[in-house]
Amino acid sequence: MKRYHDTVNKRSRLIDAPMISSTTTALEAFDPKTLKFRIASALRVQNDYFPCFDWTFPPPITQKSRTPVDAAGLFAETSVVHGRYSIYAHIPFCATLCQFCYYPVIPGSHEEEMQRYVDYLLREMALYAPALAHGRCESVYIGGGTPTYLGNRLLQKLLEGIHRHFKLSEDAEISIESAPGTIPPERIALLAGLGVNRLSYGIQSLDSDMLARLNRAYSVPEAIVEIGNAVEVIGNVNVDTMYGFETEADDALAGTLGKLIGLGVPGLSIYSLDSQRCDHDRVRFLPARDELHERKLGIFRHAKRFLRQQGYEPVLQNIFIRPERASFRHQLRRWENVPLVALGISSMGYAPRVLYQNHLALKSYYRSLDEGRLPVLETERITPEMEMARELVSQLRFTKVDVRNINAKYGVDVRAIFGDLISALFELGYLEVSTETLCLAEKAAPYNNIIPMLFAPDAFKQTLFDLPEEYREHFPLPYVLTQVGATQSLPTGL
Repeated sequence: MKRYHDTVNKRSRLIDAPMISSTTTALEAFDPKTLKFRIASALRVQNDYFPCFDWTFPPPITQKSRTPVDAAGLFAETSVVHGRYSIYAHIPFCATLCQFCYYPVIPGSHEEEMQRYVDYLLREMALYAPALAHGRCESVYIGGGTPTYLGNRLLQKLLEGIHRHFKLSEDAEISIESAPGTIPPERIALLAGLGVNRLSYGIQSLDSDMLARLNRAYSVPEAIVEIGNAVEVIGNVNVDTMYGFETEADDALAGTLGKLIGLGVPGLSIYSLDSQRCDHDRVRFLPARDELHERKLGIFRHAKRFLRQQGYEPVLQNIFIRPERASFRHQLRRWENVPLVALGISSMGYAPRVLYQNHLALKSYYRSLDEGRLPVLETERITPEMEMARELVSQLRFTKVDVRNINAKYGVDVRAIFGDLISALFELGYLEVSTETLCLAEKAAPYNNIIPMLFAPDAFKQTLFDLPEEYREHFPLPYVLTQVGATQSLPTGL
């Protein structure tokens, strides 16, 4: 069975979503007296269009460029995080296709293709190396797919290539994703010897029957042994769990978390099954919820309380770690506008003020590299104002906003620019405000994909009016932003 990406048809042609072009309708003028009322009346739940793990700002509805670029051109602007960058490498190969997965993956045994793909990844690295020669890579994240499905020889080739082409900082966090049955003891030792100091293990549940229904026919006892070995050798291990299945028991997630805590796992991720993501029968204006929506909210709240009681701290809204034993630097630093080098098919990167994504299909990815070009499908250049907003909005969505840091970093005054918006959200109970930070309150959880977007520049909100009217009304994000209107008390000055 071949897996096709949701945005590509069977001929690997991109299926374009509605895009912004020119503006014909004016954004409602800023009015601090009515702002709170407009927010309260316009909010809509949006829990499927931007799931927690792939939410992004700016949202993918803005104009992109298909003009070829090189590494020097991508990294021509000065970064707000000088001399530092990170790397994401996508490995699309997996043993099987999981029921819940919508990432571009290639299931099954493809030894020759895997060898070819790693060779092309090294060629891609070589194109980036000169432009990044004076910087330091502070984190590497190898995701998929299942990178550890590659086997020892290819893993060694891949990691040695990263060390050869890029200058890694002495304390670089090097993460790799894995799955049950792919990290025998000798592979764990190999990875540790090659510098891997963080491992993410995706098993979702320790319930054998549930795993079988998800097309993840793993041996739970063997998985427990693998996790234990990884904790002993690498230490910094994160395990992905999932909940929200139709037939799962109310205590299934709690049971899985309890067992993982007993194994000494210092990092735990909790994801909700997003069955409504592909639901094309949603009712206009109504929240995109499946039948288990309320039950899933309850399960998550219980799990969060349980983990806090066990000494785990949330570093993102659904990711919990024991700070003295685990890290999550790569993801956290993404929201600080650290440049991100994207390697492999479908990977998304960030150069200073440039968002970009690689080709989605192997054929076009290989062709670009054969022609000596970066395999970049599209780019989007953003303004200094949008760059500042990208950090502010993303931090509010996932962690908390360090107001002083953003003010110093971008030369702005967040409380002056968004003072009335901050007051309105605080009075509505959606925002917690301190001297130095802003963070979403518990009450904001159903709207946590939307409320941070209210801090987008008014100039961006204005452009949303040229989306098709039906699209604006059907999807909560453009609906809320256009209904609320302007939210800036003052211009940013950027």
